[in-house]
Amino acid sequence: MRLVHTVMISTLLAGTLFAAVHPAEEKPQDPWKDFSRVHETQPVPEDRRCGLESIRREEAGAILKFLSSDLLNGRETATPGHDIAAEFAATLFSIWGIRPAGDPLAAKPGGMFDPTPAAPSAGRSYFQEIEFKETLSSEGELVVVLQRGKHRETRTFFPDVDYTFLARKNQSISAPVVFAGYGLQEDSLKLDEYRGLDVRGKIVMLITGTPGKGNPESPFSQGRLKEKYHPARPSRHRLSPKVKLARDKGALAVLLVERDPQADGDVAKKVLDSREVDDEKPIVSRERRKLSPIESGESMPWEALPYVRISRELADEILGFDNMSVQTVIEAMETRLVPRSKELSGISVTLNHRAKTQLVRSRNVLGFIEGSDPSLKNEVVVIGAHLDHLGRKGDYIFNGADDNGSGSVAVLEVAEAFARNPRKPKRSILFALWTGEEVGLLGSRHYVSHPTFPLKKTVACLNLDMVSRKWETSRLKMINKAWRLGIPEKAIDEIDTDDLLTLSLDAGSEAVLKAVTESNQYLGTTIYIRRSESKMWGTDHAPFARADIPWIFFFAATTDDYHEPSDSFAKVSLDLIEKVSRLTYLSAFHLADR
Repeated sequence: MRLVHTVMISTLLAGTLFAAVHPAEEKPQDPWKDFSRVHETQPVPEDRRCGLESIRREEAGAILKFLSSDLLNGRETATPGHDIAAEFAATLFSIWGIRPAGDPLAAKPGGMFDPTPAAPSAGRSYFQEIEFKETLSSEGELVVVLQRGKHRETRTFFPDVDYTFLARKNQSISAPVVFAGYGLQEDSLKLDEYRGLDVRGKIVMLITGTPGKGNPESPFSQGRLKEKYHPARPSRHRLSPKVKLARDKGALAVLLVERDPQADGDVAKKVLDSREVDDEKPIVSRERRKLSPIESGESMPWEALPYVRISRELADEILGFDNMSVQTVIEAMETRLVPRSKELSGISVTLNHRAKTQLVRSRNVLGFIEGSDPSLKNEVVVIGAHLDHLGRKGDYIFNGADDNGSGSVAVLEVAEAFARNPRKPKRSILFALWTGEEVGLLGSRHYVSHPTFPLKKTVACLNLDMVSRKWETSRLKMINKAWRLGIPEKAIDEIDTDDLLTLSLDAGSEAVLKAVTESNQYLGTTIYIRRSESKMWGTDHAPFARADIPWIFFFAATTDDYHEPSDSFAKVSLDLIEKVSRLTYLSAFHLADR
């Protein structure tokens, strides 16, 4: 038996750059170095065989068919459909003898549950109830004020005309404005656009992108800087490095203006484009519900600093008070990286946002198997998936069979496997079905703030999201190129996509890597593994990663059915769900029993 597993993709990049400088030292690359492959499978250990064999495609299919049926109306957070799915999962936990790990059944005065972590007991529910504030509508304005001596000018701008602001609460921000150009600070280029600027407690205006767009000779079109500022796979869940830098320097808020409004779309174009009807897709509203937690807790990075996208017209109004314009700054920095940053004397901005809200409630489903070792059973491995999806939009139901009925079914299958297996691992296993993933990872974030098992006793989080669709070779090649995955073309051509599993895992934990690769020796499948240092994936292991808990993210393929009503039960692969569930079971057993 021989296993070949992953190394960081960044290592591959660094090696490529080094080879470019020293071509004589270039060595042939192993196309399979990021894969786990088994050439001869080993017998499954007898002490976990019963559980493994209980994971069957037929049962997974029966459960998934119900969870993705029209009766549940797409399982949207804080709707009856989601509540039915949660009750169904809790009932299965109860039938299989899995103990409840949710809120204590005895309520505190006033109806509030004690958030203090406590050992799970018979006095708990399967549900962890969460209260949310839902924003139904909002209005506001942005006012620019010029005050020089006795002279005062005010100019008022409006949302979805002059700017966009994704706030979900009543908010008023007022502060002086500092212009920081592109907002870059790169020692390798001897470029610091914040030099001499004090932005603490102020509003910082930035130009998006970088100088030299489209020029392959620009340092921002190459290597590390290209990946930093122009990632292959941008995400709405990640805070851009420039906004993060402004936050770290103490900025109160950020105003973002597009470098290239024709190519990237100014505010007006983006707002109008969002209202366009795509005749190739169902004609439904794509707007998601705006939910935010009632309780204050650690914000995710994209919530940590208000940032407003402003039109070129609005930006030039602000800079015009100081005889500047966005275009003149862009042209000046195109060939010479000399900062044009400056404090804008006497100029301030007031942003007012008013929201109409209501209270709603949803729930995580939590159950656990107690570990067998008296000294280790207070430690836990978390296996989770989000149960929610997009719900119903008009006449269309977004059933979410793959996203994420498939991951939810896998968690249930793994839970049953641990329950049926005669020997339990040394550590406990927590099974979690999260709510609110589609609207900001709300359920998993709530758990990390209110854990049943203390986080310091949580040894790993295994997250399953969209694990039922097989790759097509052509699409794998396209995603590999678009997302810069780094899979050699030779490997893709030789891969049997029917036997391919994909996952990402914590780059800092050898234990999780070992758990996957050693478990695979009993399954003999082909696994593509990406090791990542990112703590900002757009799914439910991210809150655990931010708490420095090792993680594994099981994910299969992307398809055109993502977030469409066509994500149906008829298109899933039950064989793939079975494979992922079995790999998850064995990997979790490995981590919990070591």
